[in-house]
Amino acid sequence: MRGATRMSSPTLDRVLDAVLRVDARFDIRFISEQGQRWLNRAPGSELPKNFMDIVHPDDLPALRQILVGTPDSFACDLRILKGTTECWVHLRSYCLTEARELVLCIVDISQWKTEDSALRHAAEHDELTGLPNRAALKRAMEQRIQSNRKVFSVALLDLDGFKNVNDRYGHAMGDAVLVETAKRLSKLLAPGDLIARLGGDEFVLLLEGKQAPAAQQALKNVLRAMARPFNTAPHNAYLGVSIGVAEFPLHGEDYSMLLKNADTAMYQSKNSGKNRITLFARAQAHADLATQAAIHKGIQEGEFFMEYQPQYDMQRRLVGAESLMRWTNTALGRMVPEQFIPIVEVAGLMPFLGKWALRYCCHQLKNFLALDPDFVLSVNVSPTQFNSANFDDQVLEVIAETGINPSRLVLEITESTLMNSQKKNQLALIRLYEQGVRFSIDDFGTGFSSLSYLTRLPVSSIKIDRAFVCAMGEQPAPNNSDRKLIGAMIKLAHSIDLWVVAEGVETQTQYDFLKAAGCNLVQGYLLGRPMSAEALALRFSAQTEAAL
Repeated sequence: MRGATRMSSPTLDRVLDAVLRVDARFDIRFISEQGQRWLNRAPGSELPKNFMDIVHPDDLPALRQILVGTPDSFACDLRILKGTTECWVHLRSYCLTEARELVLCIVDISQWKTEDSALRHAAEHDELTGLPNRAALKRAMEQRIQSNRKVFSVALLDLDGFKNVNDRYGHAMGDAVLVETAKRLSKLLAPGDLIARLGGDEFVLLLEGKQAPAAQQALKNVLRAMARPFNTAPHNAYLGVSIGVAEFPLHGEDYSMLLKNADTAMYQSKNSGKNRITLFARAQAHADLATQAAIHKGIQEGEFFMEYQPQYDMQRRLVGAESLMRWTNTALGRMVPEQFIPIVEVAGLMPFLGKWALRYCCHQLKNFLALDPDFVLSVNVSPTQFNSANFDDQVLEVIAETGINPSRLVLEITESTLMNSQKKNQLALIRLYEQGVRFSIDDFGTGFSSLSYLTRLPVSSIKIDRAFVCAMGEQPAPNNSDRKLIGAMIKLAHSIDLWVVAEGVETQTQYDFLKAAGCNLVQGYLLGRPMSAEALALRFSAQTEAAL
């Protein structure tokens, strides 16, 4: 090379891959013969003029920071460019004071770096799916916590029905389902999010910058993605996913507590019928004894009551209502179901409260039928109540007690509850159906939506979840995917002779679209908020008088 003298040192050449001497501007004055060969340069060919020219551009800022203050010696790891390739080196520098130069001793550590990187990747990634594992998740969460980021949510996901796939088709098929699950979840990640596999069929999503309610909305896409059939398994297996969400720092200020609380919420999803999203609440982890006692007392003293949200046909004629449970306690005040239902379930009171609600509603239905014999009342059935040993006997007992026309009673059961029902539950449905009771699938679209169970079970109608109605917006955009999805649901239901009810209708635009799409019934704030039985009866009377 021009302006540089080659230097040779047998001792150094045996130990080091390259030795260079540079001046204060890092122009190269000397380079060892071993160094020339290491740089892939033939003897006599032109060599680099300045050391900084062969340092990787991404590593230059760090090197310049080290050189601040002109240290007598330093050591660091950086990347060197060798033609079109790069390699990692350990660089150690010594100062030649009298010559005002530096000796740069270089050892190629590329192999070590590669092996270290491979080992680190293996230690922090799941072998089957390639996703970050528990160790990587812990490190990522702790980094976010230590960097004082404002908020993030942790969602723990557990597949519903995965054990059946493993037991029936073998572990190879189960592994294929897990790999497909990882792919589906990875496609839903927003910038800054992270997905990890804890082990088995458990996954964790770290949702950057989202409080728990916002995370819950975003995770509805996960329910939809997982509802698609898994063609990796024979016969297109259908699985669901139970999800629990905890928020930092509201629900925990360290990795262990956040994961524990997300796990608690996930099991609440399992216990509530599976294939749903549950936000962590203190009541889930510590079912407050005072509140439990208040619930017991409230049931005995009649503090629980029902309100009714009117349902209209597409000519805006009042035809029925959905019954909704309410509780007003003398000490706690008025509480919404989201506040007391988790405590009721944890306390094991849901079978008793569900039976009470069914009897209460059927007695009220008798009064409504006196006003209009075609009135239809929908009553929600909890998964616990539905899975009880004598569910059908309970319903028939109340019908006999009240003397109502069973065809005027609609029992709403969530999609996931039906999909996870046992043979005995299905036989109970058939028995009730034969007696005239009708069934509706609640929260349709957030679960499995499989034609097989829609045609196999005695279902009369589906209820489109309010999330779809709210998501379709106000502007009739031609490419609005939510509108297309709702239209497809309605066509699907009508093709197999099912009625369609849409909930959460709050605007005229939503109503107009649903009417044009062929929806049969609607409910929502646009037409009526939940109200007392007396207020609903007055609406019936006003409608009857107007028709005369």
